[in-house]
Amino acid sequence: MTWENIKQNVYYSDGSLRDIYVLDSTKADWEKWINYINENYEVKFIYYNKAGKEISNNKIDFQKVVEYWENTLDSVLNAEFLINKVVFKCYFFSDTEIENDIWPNDVSDLEQHNSIVEYMMTISKLLGKEIFMTPENYNESSEYKLVVVNNEDVLIN
Repeated sequence: MTWENIKQNVYYSDGSLRDIYVLDSTKADWEKWINYINENYEVKFIYYNKAGKEISNNKIDFQKVVEYWENTLDSVLNAEFLINKVVFKCYFFSDTEIENDIWPNDVSDLEQHNSIVEYMMTISKLLGKEIFMTPENYNESSEYKLVVVNNEDVLIN
């Protein structure tokens, strides 16, 4: 598939994000993912203290994430990291679903696309689960899966 086809079918510009999902995740999957991200990327992890002051760390704090899921941390959490100049964001919405967001306009060439697919392959192998990319908020329907990675198998729709 050519870059022009990938850009038109996967990274088209419609004002929305692309979501990258691992469904049916566990806290153990999250911990593996967080450890991998912390070890391999420059991370910005943000939360707010009780006074509302933003706290920023260069590592994702798994314990803070668990506290957030358990409603014992009154804060919004998010993390971001770069892969080949593409910003990946994570908001820790649910302990049963790992989700990353990217802006399709950040992906400008085949090399960046390949870096995203390599990341997806690595996470799929690490967790032993399928990982896929959809237009924003379309995680349940297979017709909206733009890129599907299961271990080393890659399908681009």
